[in-house]
Amino acid sequence: GSEFLPMKTFTWVSVVALPLVLVFSNCGGSSYNSGGGGGGGNAPSAPTGLAATAGNQQVALTWLASTTASSYHVKRATVSGGPYTQVANATVTNDTDAALTNGTKYFYVVSAVNAYGESVNSSEASATPTGPAASVHVSVDALTDRHPISPYVYGGSYPKDPATITDSGLTVVRWGGNATSTYNWKLFTYNADNDFFFEDFTAQTWQPDSTQFITDVKAAGSNTLMTMAMLPWVAKSPEVASPPNNHWSYSVAKYGPQCGTDQQFNPDAGNGKVPGTCNNNPPTFLTADPNDAYVPLLDDPSQTCPGVQTCVYRNQWAAALATAFGSAPHFYDMDNEIDIWGGTHVDIHPSAASYQELRDVYLTEARKLKGWDPAAIRLGPVSCCWYFYWRSAAGGGDTSSHGGVDFLPWWLNEVAWSDQIVGNRSLDIFDIHAYPDADTAGLSTAQKQALATRVYRDWWDPTYASDAQYIRNGGFSNEPVDSKPFRIPRMRAILNATYPGTKFAMTEWSAEFAGPADFSTALGDADAYGILGRERVDLSTRWVAPDPANPNYQTLKLYRNYDGAHHGFEAVSVSAVHDADPNLFSSYAAVNTAGTSMTLLLVNKDPNNAVTAAVATNGFTPGQVTAYTLSSASQNSIVASATQAWSSSVTLPKYSATLLVISGSTPNNPSTAWDPNPDTVMVPAGGAVTLQPSVISGSGTVALGATTMDSGITSITVTQGSVSTAQKGAVTVKAGSTPGFYHYSLSGTDNAGVVQKEGGWIVVGKPAASLTKTGDNQTGTHGTALNLSVILVPGSSGGTQQGASVLFMTDAGSLSSRIVPTNSSGVAAVMLTLPATAGTVHVTANGPVGLGQPAVTFTETSQ
Repeated sequence: GSEFLPMKTFTWVSVVALPLVLVFSNCGGSSYNSGGGGGGGNAPSAPTGLAATAGNQQVALTWLASTTASSYHVKRATVSGGPYTQVANATVTNDTDAALTNGTKYFYVVSAVNAYGESVNSSEASATPTGPAASVHVSVDALTDRHPISPYVYGGSYPKDPATITDSGLTVVRWGGNATSTYNWKLFTYNADNDFFFEDFTAQTWQPDSTQFITDVKAAGSNTLMTMAMLPWVAKSPEVASPPNNHWSYSVAKYGPQCGTDQQFNPDAGNGKVPGTCNNNPPTFLTADPNDAYVPLLDDPSQTCPGVQTCVYRNQWAAALATAFGSAPHFYDMDNEIDIWGGTHVDIHPSAASYQELRDVYLTEARKLKGWDPAAIRLGPVSCCWYFYWRSAAGGGDTSSHGGVDFLPWWLNEVAWSDQIVGNRSLDIFDIHAYPDADTAGLSTAQKQALATRVYRDWWDPTYASDAQYIRNGGFSNEPVDSKPFRIPRMRAILNATYPGTKFAMTEWSAEFAGPADFSTALGDADAYGILGRERVDLSTRWVAPDPANPNYQTLKLYRNYDGAHHGFEAVSVSAVHDADPNLFSSYAAVNTAGTSMTLLLVNKDPNNAVTAAVATNGFTPGQVTAYTLSSASQNSIVASATQAWSSSVTLPKYSATLLVISGSTPNNPSTAWDPNPDTVMVPAGGAVTLQPSVISGSGTVALGATTMDSGITSITVTQGSVSTAQKGAVTVKAGSTPGFYHYSLSGTDNAGVVQKEGGWIVVGKPAASLTKTGDNQTGTHGTALNLSVILVPGSSGGTQQGASVLFMTDAGSLSSRIVPTNSSGVAAVMLTLPATAGTVHVTANGPVGLGQPAVTFTETSQ
């Protein structure tokens, strides 16, 4: 075989919840497309959702697909309402109109065409192309949005070798991906599953032994993120085709003809697809016998090993891994993309993974792992992608039967409540995969390059509409403004509302739309690393780690080893804003804690024009500067300038990333750092949340002062304005009635008189559901059992009555159940046994956070 361990692909997945089918292809250049129906003898309906984005001498257009359309006529005018001239005939739902005149406003409509005719025109959209900015104004404020950058955001999967770990400065090295779900730690093998004909191979990395891999990574100066397999099977020894040992799942000799076989290495290894269904979505798979290619993976030897198999045990593996980790962090991904097991590992997991399974298998194995390795830091659920953040592979029915709560909010809620009941954590870091989605079919190389350098706006920009049509279409989740991903703040808002204190990770990402060796990938990565630090991600590993032969390897070194002496981007993120087009320019800044050094990364994404940046600083006085530049003119090396006196005017080459390393001083360096706690959180429409500002470093005090807010927030009220190490503040934020993303800021003055500003986001969801209660104000003698119940009323929350979890808690006595799902009428009932002592008993019932966390309290009396 070949090197399959670093392969990362999705299989075909049929999405029951949507009137479309999603195609998941290689994540490095993900393309998610929808299919339509037949013509039916009628012309198509008019396209909707037309959007126009201005660029330099061009306008980029996107629109939503029209059912039955085979192509689209793109029409342009210079006055609103036309007359329009057709300028393109597109077969995809996007087009770039080029060679335009900067400063002229253009108006566009699109019509849909098929064999039966042409639709009426879409609604009109307009844009005014502008030339490259001769100058950009960058404002860096060392006293605004200060927070530590996690050292673990500069990670990657499967670097070339240990030497590149040291040289590039990778801080986390992930052993992960589809192959690790079936890794046999005794034999150092895995089954390639749907990535390559379900065959068993030796793990293809510089070190196939997982424990030695950890040792090698530590010796190279980094930390390992290991994957703990949760599927019940792991690979046998590597396949031998002749004479065969039959270590593959779908033997042609055993199961008959299939849609494809491994003709190059092993023609008997099939892809498991039944002939006649090869082009179906999904195809029909044969039923495999797991014993052909696998041995059982059990938790420990107390479990019965079936038949004459030689079983492998997780507890023994965890013990070996714990020894290898030693004093380094014991990071574990709890398997890989468990939400699509039914596609990637269909031979041993033929059913679609459901809400219940994904909760239960995680809770079981994560808690056991902590027993086997008490130092384990567990990451989950390691979710694959945008659609499956919100829906399980079992489809929309799985959501509606769980209160209508989107999958990840539901999963987090269940884990948080289960941990609350047990009294200890099973989840240490909430982990998703975060490939920015895009439709790439039909794009030219130049369009793919432009996409690669702008697409990480998907991670942070509240105004950025997705480049993937299925996301722009929206409608399959309960999320506010679901056509605009706002991926990192959205996820952190859900996490902070549901399981406060839990860290956040993104352990797969990349956007190699023009290829890993293209310079656009290097500039995209420059954005990615900057965003990860600025947006408070706690751990990140790129898929895959940059190769030294590619320019993006140098991008990582800009952040981790720009001078060859292992100096890197500073550790405290600060505000760096600019007035340029974010598709063409980015800025990121950080300072050291002493206030004597600042790093400022400026990314000029314009492939044709240099730009002059006018840099203004506040809270930091620059002295000298050295520039380290990676540009299209020198793609595989960082070019350092001479160290010179600071100048606020900086010329940036076309298509470049320039790191300014600035020495200087901070006249009023803050000795006390504080945080809004949390900075970003989800709130139901019309609801409220109390932030608890807290000191995160230093021992001084902070007096909270002025506040600002977007119009979607009704009010911000400081109710406890004094913050210290012994006392948290209190700030009540009330949300308006319109779902969306709204920014706020707080100012605080420390006891040395230094004013800092901290900001964040309030993600306003739909209005909360409500609970009505039955059984309140009852009285009984000690030991009496009282019946209590609530009815979930979804209202405008987007929820359903059936299957919503309700958490019951009491301050005395005992409850028959703690987490109770509602029945089809929305009823959740428990029995309270009154305590032996007389007094008042309070029982609270909390509904799902994903439905606004409605709550009621029962007051009962024990006599």
